[in-house]
Amino acid sequence: MKRLGHTARYALLFASVCAAPFAFTSPALAQDGASAADEDAIVVTARRRAENLQDVPIAITVQSAEQLENRGATDITVLQQTVPNATVQVARGSNSTLIAFIRGVGQQDPLWGFEPGVGLYVDDVYIARPQAAVLDIFDIERIEVLRGPQGTLYGRNTIGGAVRYVTRLMDNEQPHLTARINYGSYNQLDGVFSGSLPLSENFVIGGAFALYSRDGYGTNLNTGNEHYNKDVDAFRVSAQWTPLDNLTIRFTADGVDDDSNARHGYRLTDFPAGGRGL
Repeated sequence: MKRLGHTARYALLFASVCAAPFAFTSPALAQDGASAADEDAIVVTARRRAENLQDVPIAITVQSAEQLENRGATDITVLQQTVPNATVQVARGSNSTLIAFIRGVGQQDPLWGFEPGVGLYVDDVYIARPQAAVLDIFDIERIEVLRGPQGTLYGRNTIGGAVRYVTRLMDNEQPHLTARINYGSYNQLDGVFSGSLPLSENFVIGGAFALYSRDGYGTNLNTGNEHYNKDVDAFRVSAQWTPLDNLTIRFTADGVDDDSNARHGYRLTDFPAGGRGL
């Protein structure tokens, strides 16, 4: 059965206001006598402020944009391969509904009326329901996975933990344009394009577009639909204003159009078969 219509997720007009030191900036250079490890320190904002990863007293795993790109990651289900004690999967009968567990706590049945046990945040904006929560990875700074209860800073629906999807800030000084195209088996074609354009010393606009397509791995003999194909378009547009050195305000709109077939199976024999279904 083909997935119903298009899924669209729009986070229109949200502002991320962050105090310095800003979460997405590179860490400060080490002082004289400091080790090289200090110079390459990973800065995270798991506790709502910029900190060296080594100084955060919680169980946290960070995946940088470079690490995700090297793995060929297209969506956040790749976290299941790299994050201890985490299960991040696409729900049955769907292509964009997320099932997430951390340390055995999560949401087994991704229905509208059930609250999740793992919170998902895009630039600190909470994604309240698992539908359309299989986020595509593009134009990203890093992903932080916080294991264990995070209700103090992230609300009640984080008893298992929280996943923070942090997008990349734009450069205020010069325009940028990047493109990445991959081609693989089953006619897989992935294209990611992003760019930014400063309009003044403290105001810049930009956007990103991602296209993922792939033939299916097989065919449903009952319906004739392809299994595990991919046909996704995603975009993000942003306007970023930096009125002060320690203050950045960002307005972002993003969305996804997913025409992939739902991931589903079928019975190999008639039901009932010998009194039991297979």
